[in-house]
Amino acid sequence: MDSRTAMVMPRMSGKAPGEEATPGIDSRAKILAALGLIAAVVLTAPMGLAEFTAVLVFVGAVVELFDGPAVKVLGRALLVLPFAGAIALFAPIARLEAWSWTDLTAAYIAGWPLILAILSKSYLSVLIVTALTATTTLPALLRGLHALRMPDVFLTLFTFLLRYADLFREQVTAMRDAIASRGPRLRGWRLVILYGSLGGNLLVRASERGEQVYDAMLARGYNGVLPVATPLCWRLADTAFVAVGLVFASAVVIYH
Repeated sequence: MDSRTAMVMPRMSGKAPGEEATPGIDSRAKILAALGLIAAVVLTAPMGLAEFTAVLVFVGAVVELFDGPAVKVLGRALLVLPFAGAIALFAPIARLEAWSWTDLTAAYIAGWPLILAILSKSYLSVLIVTALTATTTLPALLRGLHALRMPDVFLTLFTFLLRYADLFREQVTAMRDAIASRGPRLRGWRLVILYGSLGGNLLVRASERGEQVYDAMLARGYNGVLPVATPLCWRLADTAFVAVGLVFASAVVIYH
């Protein structure tokens, strides 16, 4: 087995890096509470400023309760706005039959609440997911999803996607440094063609590395399911956490 493959292969036993040493809220409780709150946000009528602020403060308070970076989480969730904004921009004219300036203006005047609803619901949904990942370690999150009967194939793909994102980023950075040192004067189409060639080379190398990692995992007893380090334990505090989350989600629904 290649030594580089052994170094980058995910650990299949023992305690995962970054795993919490002391027990906290069960990851299943966090996932269930997050799903309940997302359902309340997405499936209800468009929110007003008061409801939006209440959800924002609630999620931020939960993040601070678990010693997470609340301000960073709030800012990171803003990354969804360009994508949600592209959808919201065309939402008012989705059912427009006549394409005149008068009809377009009337559609946007009548459809601005829909635009705000799409933006606010998208932001809050991503904020809740971001808060969940910021306050839960990756091994605990994966164990919780496995305990909640998420299909193993999705868990495996999700695990490898996260674990090898840094490795892929390092490869891209190395290629960019090589271009900067060996061809600093490349511009225009020559640079585009070079990036295309390097992109194809990167895909081939990624495929080869994937085959090496898979063979190494088979040699170590991999049978299609990644083993977990320690079992989960549901406690009274976890029930209380889910109850608080569902009560707040119900309050959001009832307030509408």
